[in-house]
Amino acid sequence: MTHLDRDALALVALAELDLSPAESEHLAACPACTGELDALRRTVLIGRSAGSVTLIEPADAVWGRIHSALGLTDAVATPPRLTDLAGASDAAALAAAAAAGAPTHAQPSAVEPAPAEAQPQSATPAPADAPAESADSVPGSPPTEVPPHPVDTAPGSEESGPTASVVDLAGRRRAWLPVAAAACAVGLVGGIAGGVWWQSTRTPAAAPVIAEAQLDALPGWTASGSASVEESADGRRDVVVDVSGGAEADGLREVWLLTADATGLVSVGLLDGSTGRFSIPAGIDLAEYPVVDVSAEPADGNPAHSGDSIVRGTLSGI
Repeated sequence: MTHLDRDALALVALAELDLSPAESEHLAACPACTGELDALRRTVLIGRSAGSVTLIEPADAVWGRIHSALGLTDAVATPPRLTDLAGASDAAALAAAAAAGAPTHAQPSAVEPAPAEAQPQSATPAPADAPAESADSVPGSPPTEVPPHPVDTAPGSEESGPTASVVDLAGRRRAWLPVAAAACAVGLVGGIAGGVWWQSTRTPAAAPVIAEAQLDALPGWTASGSASVEESADGRRDVVVDVSGGAEADGLREVWLLTADATGLVSVGLLDGSTGRFSIPAGIDLAEYPVVDVSAEPADGNPAHSGDSIVRGTLSGI
């Protein structure tokens, strides 16, 4: 039997792919593919349901791989810590605002005004277009024009103003951007790891049992068991089979759902050990397949029922 591709099942679990009618028919009749798809869906559910949890400090090797993958410089080679997240977030916000051209409160002025005492003012300011008077001019006489005095702006001259300090903010922003990006990456990795750990420590709520059966041994066998059908909130159904005895069976033990007259049957999987849980295909009506059967099967590759049943029982409550 050719099973569905694992990559295709992964895309189905992520709701990124719809199966063809032929693939859907195979999935409904193949317990192996159904079980693998259910396991992938559980993994996706755990990943998407990770909520607010306490972040775990990742190992330094995690930052080393991130640093290498992003091609960062040695200036940010030191692994960031969770305590740096707040500062990195502020720096990222500052860099984003500066890139958009918005003023920020953390951006100092590039040129500072001269102190008040360095700017003498006359008691009565003269009009801007008024001609200057020399010290030797006599009141009432025609004003004497004074040639404009060139301003010496060379360093150290008395006319030059105070030197302004220029801070290279762009360099600081460029140095913080990789740290902010890496802090976000570390937070994401820590959040996912913490969410998966938190989900793994939770005990899943037991699904309600909708049907049960007592499994009795058939002639030639000394065994007994029980079967129960559980239905989860999303409609998924599992049959849980427990068998004691029958250890003398050679080969494999396979679990089946049979019609009441045993003319129709569906395999749900192989029983490894005394207890097993098996997904019931979505298209199976338990009112039509109410009998749970465990058979002894030779390892010959033949998917048909061997006709040698170990235990069997009819579900009640359906």
